[in-house]
Amino acid sequence: MTNYLFFSGKGGVGKTTMAATTAVYQSRKGKRTLLVSTDPAGNLGDIFEQKVGMDTIEVAPNLFIAQMDSDAITDAYKSKMLEPLSAILEEAMLEQVKEEFNGGCTVEIATFDKFTDYLEDETYDLIVFDTAPTGHTLRLMTLPNEWDKYIQKSAEGKGQTCIGPVSQIESSRQKYSHAVNIMQNTDRTTVYLVSRPEKTSVYETVRAKSELERTGIHNFHLIINGVYPNHSSLTGIFGKMAENQKKYVAELYRLFPDKVFEVPLQQSEVKGIKNIALLGEIAFDRKETVIHLNYPQSISFDGFSSSEILNNLITKKTDNRVIILTGKGGVGKTIAACTIALKMAEKGKTLLFTTDPAAHIGQVLELDVKDKPVNIESNLWAVNIDQKTAVEDYRKKIIDDAITNGYSDELLESLKEELESPCTEEIAIFEQFANVLNEPDWDYFVLDTAPTGHTLRLLELPFEYKKQLDMKVKGEKEIKETGKKDNKIEDLIARLKNPDQTTFFLVAYPEFTPIHEGYRAMKDLERVGINVQGIFLNHILKEEECNEGFALERWKLQQHYLHKSREMFNPKPLFPIPLQVNEIIGLSSIKKLINDMFN
Repeated sequence: MTNYLFFSGKGGVGKTTMAATTAVYQSRKGKRTLLVSTDPAGNLGDIFEQKVGMDTIEVAPNLFIAQMDSDAITDAYKSKMLEPLSAILEEAMLEQVKEEFNGGCTVEIATFDKFTDYLEDETYDLIVFDTAPTGHTLRLMTLPNEWDKYIQKSAEGKGQTCIGPVSQIESSRQKYSHAVNIMQNTDRTTVYLVSRPEKTSVYETVRAKSELERTGIHNFHLIINGVYPNHSSLTGIFGKMAENQKKYVAELYRLFPDKVFEVPLQQSEVKGIKNIALLGEIAFDRKETVIHLNYPQSISFDGFSSSEILNNLITKKTDNRVIILTGKGGVGKTIAACTIALKMAEKGKTLLFTTDPAAHIGQVLELDVKDKPVNIESNLWAVNIDQKTAVEDYRKKIIDDAITNGYSDELLESLKEELESPCTEEIAIFEQFANVLNEPDWDYFVLDTAPTGHTLRLLELPFEYKKQLDMKVKGEKEIKETGKKDNKIEDLIARLKNPDQTTFFLVAYPEFTPIHEGYRAMKDLERVGINVQGIFLNHILKEEECNEGFALERWKLQQHYLHKSREMFNPKPLFPIPLQVNEIIGLSSIKKLINDMFN
């Protein structure tokens, strides 16, 4: 019988590393193990130092790995669903069904459908899921129940879903119910919550556990990752940070008294089977050793751009300016967004907001940030796009428009059923996102995005799904005859692509995975017509504070990747965010960081 392990947590806490470590560890104990990444911006290939794709590959005895690819999965799902229909449907009807399968829903249901396939695979002893950051993971793990209920409700109504008739997907209900049962079975499913000993990470770990418990998942283990080791070379800034970690380590042990694994921060990165296996011995067998890659003594990096260039990039050139920060989870986007927003508030009325399902700008600002703008200080306001509120508002708007236009009861019922689809959430969030950016009263908008994969999904959102709903509300004939359509989405995308109106920054820190994922994100954004204008590199060490031992090794590693960053991102300007002794929590610490970043 196959057992299942899910690794979840805030971005940047080390989920992929710990999922890989556990998979390697268990495979070396004789378990036939499959490691799957469900993260849209997954980086299993970076860690295993080889190309990883949809096709499962064996990378060591008993160890197989795969990376879910939403585009490939969606294409395969469409083919699977449309092939049997092409032989029985008339051409006009087939074209209508194909149109339905072009909607944004298809991407979500196809990815989710593939995920549930893994939960039916009994050819392995163990399947380990490396998931996306918390918000995306909660979405994935609650979907089986939501889709099961949606299909059942649609079957009891008009028999129509957002991706076609119930008759086409009814067979999936049994599979989704099976997925629910497996994830709720404590004998077969374990969720490893990965946390760092930091305030925001602890908060998100507790929140994730609570959310998952509401879906009927109750078997949790905790990994406290990145704990500074207690050895004699830990001095200076790292010694002070180790002291700060102690209260959060104690808090996590209090919240999770059983099944806790504490993993020390290593001098070097964890890459390659050999080092991944060694980390498994350190984490699970308490082996007293360290992972060390020999980076040569580097010339101190001096390639950062001036604060004058940074100021020019963010100063508005039109009525208002949008500043967007994106990058891998856990690299410091939220802190950078809060800092830039407070800086921009010196110049004009500024709104800081987020599309991250696991938003924590409120924790950084130490204020309660909800779905209505709240004043932070002087010209700075903040708002959190709430998913539940966004969906409710969107559904009401669509139905109200249909009623106003006098559409039949039958059409209204069909529309209501379609709006019950779980994937309505994505277009609803985009609608709120667009509404915020269309408010005229702000001089500056600063957006803290979700991790890379989720952000790209936001920017490529379901135009076709919106078109389907428009066709239901307005009538396909009317749209074709009058050419009427809502240009809000198209106008917003054009605005985001215009460097005179919007500045995109990547945030990373100088290690292999963050800068390579940042580079991939930059290229993905270029493919949708958006050019990144600058790179923030976080956690920058001062050479004078890294004279020996652990600190010196970390400094050498950092210099190596700072020079790599210069090569990869050239000619984009690089801007430093210095490593802080204390967490950036509260306005006073943000103001201190403003001085470090802008002077």
